[in-house]
Amino acid sequence: MRNLPAWIPAFNAWMSAVLLVILIRGLAVVIDRIWGLGFDLMALPIKWKVILYFLALLSPILVIAIAHHFLQMFLDRFFPETRSAEIHHPEGVIPSLMSWWEGFYGWMAISLATIVSLMFEFLLLPTGNSPYSLLAWWDEIKDLFTLPTLVRIITAAYLYHLEYIVRHHLMSVGADDRANR
Repeated sequence: MRNLPAWIPAFNAWMSAVLLVILIRGLAVVIDRIWGLGFDLMALPIKWKVILYFLALLSPILVIAIAHHFLQMFLDRFFPETRSAEIHHPEGVIPSLMSWWEGFYGWMAISLATIVSLMFEFLLLPTGNSPYSLLAWWDEIKDLFTLPTLVRIITAAYLYHLEYIVRHHLMSVGADDRANR
């Protein structure tokens, strides 16, 4: 089924990377709108501000986990042949362990992809960019179709490909251990 060399990510890795960049883009717009209400948050005590900051920092894990859970429910309903045999079917509205893993891994992947693209942009593109312009890639929709976004997608696709390879290696090791017992 797979005719590509092993070092090229599969279609699922590319789709995961593209969907992740789009999802984080949407989340960044929502967080930016909430951040606009910042004057109301100024009256909060510093402890509450720190708590809200860390909740905002971890919120992509929850968003990605929920998106993964409902996407898997959609795929199971309309495309049941796409489901791996070793992964359980999602039920209910609470994300499963695999959805939480995808939320954590997705947040880690987009964070690393952003760091790689920022390094790429900082080192290889003209030096006229300010640090704000390097970090404000979600400000306008035109910024979604840029070279740094392409670098993010490629990096995230390779991170998803790495996860795929590790996951299948661990499953084969587990299958060998069960067979040897």
